Amino acid sequence: MRRCTRCVLGSSFPGISFAEDGVCSYCRDFDARQVVAAPRRHLDATMSAITAAYPWGRHNYDAAVAYSGGKDSSFMLYLLQEKYNLRLLAVTFDNGFLSPQSVDNIKTVTSRLNTDHLTVRYRQDHVNAIFLNSTLSRVYPEHLTMYGSGLCISCIRMVMTAVLRTAIEKRIPMVMLGNSPGQVLRSEAELAYQDNKIPYALRRQLFACVAERTGTWAYDYLLLREEEYHTNPFPYFVSPLPMVGYDEKEIYRVIATLGWTKPDDVDPNSTNCRLNSFGILRHNNIYNFHPYEYEMSQLVRLGSISRDTALDRIEDRNGAAIAVSQQIERDLVCDACAVQCGGH
Repeated sequence: MRRCTRCVLGSSFPGISFAEDGVCSYCRDFDARQVVAAPRRHLDATMSAITAAYPWGRHNYDAAVAYSGGKDSSFMLYLLQEKYNLRLLAVTFDNGFLSPQSVDNIKTVTSRLNTDHLTVRYRQDHVNAIFLNSTLSRVYPEHLTMYGSGLCISCIRMVMTAVLRTAIEKRIPMVMLGNSPGQVLRSEAELAYQDNKIPYALRRQLFACVAERTGTWAYDYLLLREEEYHTNPFPYFVSPLPMVGYDEKEIYRVIATLGWTKPDDVDPNSTNCRLNSFGILRHNNIYNFHPYEYEMSQLVRLGSISRDTALDRIEDRNGAAIAVSQQIERDLVCDACAVQCGGH
């Protein structure tokens, strides 16, 4: 496969073309738009504007943090609490496939920071059925699968829905997401937004293929109820890391002081979830490109990681993703069959 000489996008990535020097069209577009790692939109100003507009006065928490136990969300938790002095509720969606080391990291970090912590766990057979049916074929539109696997799209939506529902119930004005600059800098508007602007029918249609393959109950995991989207005021999603700068070496240094340890049973693109490897392999089989190509390439362009580091992650030269995914696939198939055959 031909790859861009500057980033790591390959020739099978949607809409790509190459100049004579081997630089891809995405890199040329990046240069033309003059994208920068830290936009002129500071985190403190963004948070102040959101909280000032919130009519409920003092609340128990300033923000709910989507806390996966991975490196980015662990650093974000530290940053928001220790540097910005926010009152936080860490919310973890347990998808059933967190690395044991990640579970330990969650306990260790929240304990060191004395952060309130809530775990959301759904019935595993339903969750597994959603995961499996998100990977069998093209269930999501291309504009989403260019940036992640179908499995990750479903999982992230369950994370976001769980944390957002918690924020609504507890009247928390902000939900903090641990997105890297490689995941959000297609548009600065992605850094802080309200998730209730899309018409409910259109939003529901996005998950129609998954619900048809599993059951209408899948909608309850993947999106809020229609009346919940009418909550006023509606919480904001905020991605702090691109606003404050993103340095992986500094992130690893800081979280090590909190007792965080990198798991050794995950693929090179994850620091918390064993399921990610299965999503990568299925995405590669269906679309013929790695679901992390865009994110890794964007981080290379921004100078956050080297091109060699990005290549190591997407090429998985030691075969970690394959080794981890084999048992996971068996578990997913077994549970999904039980659900679809009525074995509840």
